[in-house]
Amino acid sequence: MRDFSDRLPQKVTDGKIECIKSLGLAAAEGNLAAGVLNAAAALGLIGQEAARNGVNEEVLETALALKALGEKAVDMETLFSVRLIAISLKEVGKEAVRQGMEKEAIKSQLCLKELHDFCIGSENEFKAFSEDFFSLIRDIGRCAADAGLEKAAINAAALMEDF
Repeated sequence: MRDFSDRLPQKVTDGKIECIKSLGLAAAEGNLAAGVLNAAAALGLIGQEAARNGVNEEVLETALALKALGEKAVDMETLFSVRLIAISLKEVGKEAVRQGMEKEAIKSQLCLKELHDFCIGSENEFKAFSEDFFSLIRDIGRCAADAGLEKAAINAAALMEDF
């Protein structure tokens, strides 16, 4: 996927994000951790490249797909998958910030917070991992502050108050 993600032209992802999300969710249903990891990695790369190309809708769609996949990974109880998904969401958010996409950066932050809240409801080791979400949201917020995206920086600060 890495070989192609650097050359993704605008609007080429039409339908592909949903397809990869569906494959990841099906892999989670079948308890196939490798399929979930592959889907998470692919979605993260597509989201970052979509941000680089200024394709706002695909960045938003990718963030939502990663959140849905993360929730399913929590249900699967695969901590490594949830960590990869959360990190992918952070990287999509940071790339959105680098490209001046404030709304998309905020959506990535919100998806991370919602995934955190989903983890809190679980009865396993995800509670310990949930503390890592603070640093992921903080990273997007710092990047936003450095880039002068005030709303995204303020949003990150507000979300971090909930931890």
